[in-house]
Parts: sequence; C-alpha cells; structure tokens
Amino acid sequence: DRAMVLVAGAVFFGLLGAPRPTPTAGQTAHVLGRRAAVSSFIAVSLPALAAGDFSERARAAVTALRESESSDAAGQAISSLGSLAEEYGGLAGQTEEAVQSLMALKQTPIWKDSLEVAYRDAMRSIDPYRVVAVAPAVRTSMFIYGPLYVGLLVVQQILPKFFVPAYALGAAVALGPIIYATVNS
Repeated sequence: DRAMVLVAGAVFFGLLGAPRPTPTAGQTAHVLGRRAAVSSFIAVSLPALAAGDFSERARAAVTALRESESSDAAGQAISSLGSLAEEYGGLAGQTEEAVQSLMALKQTPIWKDSLEVAYRDAMRSIDPYRVVAVAPAVRTSMFIYGPLYVGLLVVQQILPKFFVPAYALGAAVALGPIIYATVNS
C-alpha cells in the first residue's frame, strides 16, 4: 500500500523512467522545481501513511481492550495501548474512546488489582492531565458557578458572619465533583 503510493508519486514526478540528459543552465530551474515537488510529495505522504498506520493500531488496541475476557488479555491490551500512546505521544483522536474503555474495564469482573500499575502507566501516557475523565464534571460544574456566586454575594451582604462557612461550602460544591473525578480516574 505504502510502496504503491511512493512508486506512483515517483512515476508521476518522473523519477522512474528513461534517463534524462544533463540539464543545461536554462533547465536547472525546472530540475530544481521537480526536486522540490518530489520532496514535498514525500514530506506530505509519509506522515499521512504513518497516521493511517497509527489509527489502525490505535483502533485495534482499543478493540482488544474492549473484547478482553480475562485479566491477562486485559493487561496485554492495556500495555499495548500505553506503549502505543508513548510511541506517538498520545492517542490523538482515539483518546476519549481509549479512556472510556479503560474506565469501563475497571467496573468489570475481570478487573484485578494487578492491572492497576499497567492502567496507571497507560493513563499517564494517554491522558496525563485526566482531561477526558474530568470533562463531564467540569461541564456540569460550570453551570453551578453563576448561581453560586450570586448566592455567596447575598450571604456576604445579608448574613456576613455566615459568609466564611458558606464560601467553604460553595467551594466544595463547585470543585468537589472535579476533584473527585480527578482522584478516581
């Protein structure tokens, strides 16, 4: 597949075929332009081919994780997912799906404490800041901030001696779900 693309590009840009005579001074710009076109083609096509390989490998690793029926198979799937994320510096478009699959695995009967180390290592590579795990809590909490702020202003103006406990309670209500999601992911 990759070789076909590269050969097609080489044929298209005239690298393969009949030998050409040495260019004259007037043809030098044409040759340099052809070299620039070839190097651009290679620079654009190789990362695209690698991205296709990455997507296939990431999908296969997530599928293996979902379909694992034993803790050993789950451990191997988690390790391969983690190593893939380390190799590519994350999972790009597959991050949310991989994190959800990993979190769902923790709720299944095949989960064992022995998988915890592999899980933590994989999560550190896939979603180091726990963005996917914390996102639902942040989405919910952001609607709480406005009414909470207005309520705290009312308490500060009407019942000033209760403001400090109300503020602590407000902070717990607003930040509690986010902290809980971060700790338990």
